[in-house]
Amino acid sequence: DEVSTSAKFFGCVTVLLVFEITRRTTGWALVIVSGILVLYTFFGDMLPRAVKHTGFDFGTIVEHLFLLNEGVYGIPIGTATSTLFGFIMFGTFLEKSGMSSIFMDLACYLTRNSQGGPAKVAIFASALFGTISGSASANVYGTGIFTIPLMKKVGYRAPFAGAVEAVASTGGQLMPPVMGTAAFLMADLSGAGYLAVAKAALIPAILYYLSLLFMIHFEAVKYNLGKLDPEMVPSGKSILRRLYYLLPIGVLIALLAMGRNVVFCANVATLSIIILGMFRKETRFTFRSFIEALMVSACCAASGVIVGTLSLTGIGYKFINLITILAGDSMLLLMVMLMLTSFVLGMGVPTTPAYIVVATLGAPALIKAGAPVLVSHMFVFYYAILSFITPPVCVAAFAGAAIAESKAMETGFIAMKLGIVAFIVPYMFVFEPALLSIGSTGEILWAATSAIVGAIAIAGGMQGYLLANATILERIMLLASGVSCIYPGLYTDMLGFALLALTIALQLFRRRSSGARPQQA
Repeated sequence: DEVSTSAKFFGCVTVLLVFEITRRTTGWALVIVSGILVLYTFFGDMLPRAVKHTGFDFGTIVEHLFLLNEGVYGIPIGTATSTLFGFIMFGTFLEKSGMSSIFMDLACYLTRNSQGGPAKVAIFASALFGTISGSASANVYGTGIFTIPLMKKVGYRAPFAGAVEAVASTGGQLMPPVMGTAAFLMADLSGAGYLAVAKAALIPAILYYLSLLFMIHFEAVKYNLGKLDPEMVPSGKSILRRLYYLLPIGVLIALLAMGRNVVFCANVATLSIIILGMFRKETRFTFRSFIEALMVSACCAASGVIVGTLSLTGIGYKFINLITILAGDSMLLLMVMLMLTSFVLGMGVPTTPAYIVVATLGAPALIKAGAPVLVSHMFVFYYAILSFITPPVCVAAFAGAAIAESKAMETGFIAMKLGIVAFIVPYMFVFEPALLSIGSTGEILWAATSAIVGAIAIAGGMQGYLLANATILERIMLLASGVSCIYPGLYTDMLGFALLALTIALQLFRRRSSGARPQQA
C-alpha cells in the first residue's frame, strides 16, 4: 500500500527529532554519519557504479526508516527500551544512592602500601565503576578528577597519568558482569545471549587490566614513584561497615549465573539497591534522585537509522564483498582491515552506536570467512571500544588529557601503548576461541594461564623493565614471549616460556654481576 502523506510527515519529523536529541546528548559525530547515509539513500542512484543503488522513492524510504522494524524502531531501540533500560537503571540507582563510593574507597585501601598506588587506584576504581557506567568518557571524568591529580602528585608524568585513567576507564566496558550497553546489543545481534557474552569477555578483560596493572607497576618501580598519602586512605572499619554496598552487584552476578532473564536480573538488583539504601541516611533516595531522566534511547534510535539505510540500500553487502575480495584468502589481512574500519567508524561516536555500525558491516565479513558468530562480534566489539584510546580521535584519552593538563595527542599515544594487549588479544581469540572460554575446561584454563604470563611479559617489554631495566634485546624477547604465550597452543607457549625464562636469567645475572639492585632511573 502507498504510504500516506501523514505517515511521511511524521516519519520526517521523527527522524529529525532523533537527530536533534542525539546531537544534544552525544554531539555531532553520530548525527553526521546517520545524515550522510540518509542522503545516500535518497541520492545514491546517481553515484558511480561501484557504490550506487537502484534508487528508492520517498514513500519507500519513510516506510523502511519509520514504519517497519528496520530503522528508528529496529533492534537498537528495542534493546534500549527493554534490556538496556534495566541495566542503565541499575547503574544509575547505584550511582545516585552514593553506594558506588565504595569502589573508590576500596581501591584506595587495597593499594595503600603499593608503590605508585594512585595509578592502581585508577585501575581498580575505573574497572568497578566502568562496568556499571557503560561510558568511557563519563568514567574518565567520574574517577579521573580524583586519580589523575594524585598520580601527578606522586611523580607520574601528566600525559602518563591521563593515559592510565583513559585506558582504565575504557576497559570498564569490557569487564563483566555488566560491561556496557553495547554488550547487550551483541547478545541480541549475535543470538548468543548475555550470559555467553559475559563469559566470553571475562578472560580478555582480565588480560587487559592485568597488563595495565603491571605496566603501571613497572613504571612506578623503574622511576621510584611514591605511595598514596595516608590521609587519602579510608580506615578499614569504614570499609567493612560499607561492604554491603557491593551486595547489589553480587545479586546481579548470582541471578545471571542462575540463568534468569537478564531484565529480571537487572530489576531485582535495582530493587536490592533501593532496599539497602534505606539503611543509611547518605544512601537513602530523595524524590529528585529517583526521577533522574536517562537519554540512551536517542543514540539507539539514531543507530537504527544507520542500520535501516544499510539494509535498504545494500551498501553493507557491497562493503563486505569489497573487503573480502581485497583480503583474498588471508584471514589475517581481513582482520587488519576490519580493525582499521572499526577505528574509523568508532571515531568520536559513543560505544553503542559504534558497535552497531561495525557489527552491521564488519562481523558478517568474518562470519563469511569462517569465524564463529560470537567470536566475530566480539572482534569488532573490541576494536569499536578501543577507538576511544586510538589516535587521532581518542575521546577517552582527550578527556584524560584535559584533566591532566597534558597534550592530547601525546596522551593518546601513551594510552594506545598501555592498552597494547587489548589490540593483540582479538587476533588470538579468532584463531583460538579458548580465550573466549569456548572449549573444554582444560583448554580454557591452559589458555588463560599462558595468556596471563604473556600479558605480564608484554607489559615488561613495553615499559622496558621486568626485574631490572631491560636492554633492547630483552625488550624484544619479552614482547615475542608475550605474543607467543597469548596465542594458545603448546608449541607457542613453550617458546614464550623459554624466551621469558631466558630474559629473567639475563637480568638476574646482570644484577648479580653488579653486586646490587640496579640504580633506579
